[in-house]
Amino acid sequence: MRENLEIVFNKNGVLAGFTNRFGGVSEGTFESLNLADHVGDDPLKVAQNREILATALGIMPVNLKFMSQIHSNRVEILQDFNDDLPPCDGVITSLKGVALCVLVADCAPVLIIDEHLGVVAAVHAGRAGVTSKICTNAVGLMTSEFGCRASNLRVFIGANIKVQNYEVGKLDLGEFNRYKKDGKFDINAALLDEFAKLGVGQISIDPRCTFERDELFSYRKQSRTGRFCGFVMNRATSVNSKK
Repeated sequence: MRENLEIVFNKNGVLAGFTNRFGGVSEGTFESLNLADHVGDDPLKVAQNREILATALGIMPVNLKFMSQIHSNRVEILQDFNDDLPPCDGVITSLKGVALCVLVADCAPVLIIDEHLGVVAAVHAGRAGVTSKICTNAVGLMTSEFGCRASNLRVFIGANIKVQNYEVGKLDLGEFNRYKKDGKFDINAALLDEFAKLGVGQISIDPRCTFERDELFSYRKQSRTGRFCGFVMNRATSVNSKK
């Protein structure tokens, strides 16, 4: 495991994990492994950083699939390697050798895996996505389009901003107001309940808070900053078709 990668799953041909700030070439406020090309960093350095990630995963940079994230509950299916994804905040695929990537700097990067069917998903779960149930949409598509069962899914929720640092004040979150306390929103509690209702039992949460940890980018701490990512890739040469 490289110092800039934190592998959380590597089994049955599926590889998943999260990057951090280490091991890249970006400078200043973007130091050093910034993977976002929309935050004002030098595009050439971002391209180099993505090459570093691709090399670590054993694939070509073109095999990294990043979304144009829009803080929505829209989930797309990558059916062909050459597909251009429309703006979205979740992507699912059964393709092999393609790493789905979700960029974050306080929002929750969520990776969903069906290791038996070789189906994987990457989801950007910020406040807007969580309160519009983007993870429910992702699991629903994995079920309807790929035959996945919620009980077979593994979920990894990466480091995000924890409730003690996520001030939303008097913002009305509708049914999600129950996850507010003293004007602060608990993303992880909302996600845990959502996945529990869906019947997903295998859930892991990174306990770190992006706002408090220097090895992670945080927009709330430093608005001009980079993005780390969650990545998930189906590397299997064959998959079990039994459900």
